[in-house]
Amino acid sequence: MRDRFDYATYWWILARIGQSHRRVRFRDFTAGDPPAPFFILRHDVDYSPDAALRLAEQEAERGLFATYFLLVGTRYYNLASPEHAHVARRLVELGHEIGLHYDVNSFRAFARPEWSHLLEAQARLLGDLAGAPVASIAMHQPALHGEDPFRDERRFINACDARFMRDTTYVSDSCRAWRDSGWAMLASGDVPKRLHLNLHPINWSEDDRGREAIFRSVHDELCEEIRRAGDDLLAKIAVHSGVGEHERRRRSRS
Repeated sequence: MRDRFDYATYWWILARIGQSHRRVRFRDFTAGDPPAPFFILRHDVDYSPDAALRLAEQEAERGLFATYFLLVGTRYYNLASPEHAHVARRLVELGHEIGLHYDVNSFRAFARPEWSHLLEAQARLLGDLAGAPVASIAMHQPALHGEDPFRDERRFINACDARFMRDTTYVSDSCRAWRDSGWAMLASGDVPKRLHLNLHPINWSEDDRGREAIFRSVHDELCEEIRRAGDDLLAKIAVHSGVGEHERRRRSRS
């Protein structure tokens, strides 16, 4: 199997690991570590809820379930918006676990003692949208933002805890790239007894797409959404009764 990012490769990877390892989600660690060998299938939804839903539906059809970490609000999507308000609940309906993907930058405008409350508020909102309580959390882009301020948080299972990042082998396709050791392990099938596999839905599709094409498409879609929102706003303003009265009054004076 070539080093690709198409669905055929995706299913090949999971089938290969699934032959020897049981699949678990983070909520399965609530009462302690499940027996090995196991692998955690994790998805960080950094950019595209639509890509997440496409993958989630195909996983569910195959009897595969994962933990999807969602940002409550980001410049790329907003779970409270009409376009995305259904996403969390749909993922739960498909049988997946929903976890909170938190961006430390969203807390920096507040005093440090408030951060814990803000984290809990985001988790509660996400749970309400999903129709299921949030049991797990994961920091967004930890390589860029330094130490995890909630590493010792005990109200939630933290995906960045040592038992998931040190005691368990962590492999990720971040930025649509495999580290040599990660791909060698997946390709050989020599999988450790405890595996934490973080695969980002945006990287995967029917065809193997280049890295630049993937992330340019994210921004192109965002620009198109903004353009459509602008057109929709202008159309609503045009038929507003107050605007009509104002314009008729203005024309009558000219």
